[in-house]
Amino acid sequence: MKKRTPVVWFILLLLAVFLTTPTKAAPTNKPFIMDFGSIAPVSKITRSLTFTLPVAATQAVRFETTGLFAVRTGNRIPAERLTFTADSTTKRDNAAAAFQATIQLLPSDPPGEYEGLVYAVCPGAEGAPSIPLLVKVGILPWIRLEPANTQPLLTVDTSSFWTEELITTRHPVKLLLASNAPWCLALRIGNETPLDTLPFPLLVGIGKTINTMDFKERMFPGGDYRPVAFGNPTVAGDGATAANYWTELYITASVANWPHYPTGDYNFRLFLTAKTLAP
Repeated sequence: MKKRTPVVWFILLLLAVFLTTPTKAAPTNKPFIMDFGSIAPVSKITRSLTFTLPVAATQAVRFETTGLFAVRTGNRIPAERLTFTADSTTKRDNAAAAFQATIQLLPSDPPGEYEGLVYAVCPGAEGAPSIPLLVKVGILPWIRLEPANTQPLLTVDTSSFWTEELITTRHPVKLLLASNAPWCLALRIGNETPLDTLPFPLLVGIGKTINTMDFKERMFPGGDYRPVAFGNPTVAGDGATAANYWTELYITASVANWPHYPTGDYNFRLFLTAKTLAP
């Protein structure tokens, strides 16, 4: 009697969490501090704040800055991504003028608390001192994890060669991961098939290319989450193309010495969670 081979089905549940917080308005009284708040720039975005300066409505104003810096890490947001314009929506009077500060953030901006001085200069106003403004913005770490297709499924089955002791997935499942910070991917295996015997181990592999396995480990169903992959920030520049935004991960699974286990169909769920790591 020909022995029926076990067939293992996997359904992937992806858990990716990133944090965003609303922009906080900056105070306009002295000292002139403009705080854009904390932002998780998962894509190229701009944020604006309106503020007033004690200059005449007819007075021209020029803004000078060298950009924003994160003191702890030394990372920088260049000056060209911080612009200032007159605010035409706010009524100007002879004692104060309204302006709008706009900052552009990229998904590749590293996490950190950025700040920098900006000087409002009134050219031609004899004896008028420059007005300092302190601009602040917090870049939050973020991470995204998605399947490359809508129904990620791993199928483990034998080939036509019944003498094989190892059965493996027909095709790996591809995941897409993006982050502006170092990251970690963790995995646990859930068992959905009632077993009278002890659950057998699965050989799980995860690689950054379809032909490599950076992680390969025996894992039992029902265990805790285990770290399975690590990496550096994935986004370059504005992340406008997939190659400059995502990193690819490939998951495979196999069963060794399968003839020693009871025949049947076994269903497992692979639970994945991704998080950022402190630099």
